[in-house]
Amino acid sequence: MKGLDKLTSIRLAEALTQKGAVPNEVITDALYSQDRHGESFVESLVESGKITEWDLAKLVVEHFQVPFLMASSYDVAEDVKSVIPKELMFRHMLVPLDKLGDILTVAMPILTPFEILMQVRKATQCDVFPYVGLISENRKVLGERFADYFPWAKARLEERERARQRRATPQSASGGASEDDWQNIFDTGDAHVQDGLRRP
Repeated sequence: MKGLDKLTSIRLAEALTQKGAVPNEVITDALYSQDRHGESFVESLVESGKITEWDLAKLVVEHFQVPFLMASSYDVAEDVKSVIPKELMFRHMLVPLDKLGDILTVAMPILTPFEILMQVRKATQCDVFPYVGLISENRKVLGERFADYFPWAKARLEERERARQRRATPQSASGGASEDDWQNIFDTGDAHVQDGLRRP
């Protein structure tokens, strides 16, 4: 598909900023979560509660000129279901729709960045033609088509929560020293020095 390289989180962030659709700090936090922790930019935006997935999908359709399609409305042939490696498909919630020769159509969960679509292209040896879909819809369809999707998604969600808790936990709980611990060390050291100075 022409212009596929324009499908990036940065371009979407610029479009959101220009339209004033989402507060800047929410966009910044979502980009940070993507860059530092590998979390989905569009999922972070929707989870913030500052924009609905429908409004975000509409903006992506208008800005990037990519068509919209509800994945459940497409009757997928059995051989197409397994064309994308499961880990890649599940991690990025991509729903394979059809394969016509060396062209693969997929429903994205709103927007899948260009580099991920290129990974799909490399894994499938097909040119990828994406449709804008919805996060909730793709999740539902993957769960209906693959018995192991929901257990996989649950395990991934639990891991994400553990990672968030680790990031939110003060250093002292994870074996490092907190600011209070360092203050106690300095106070103890200072007391020993003062005590040593008082001795003849």
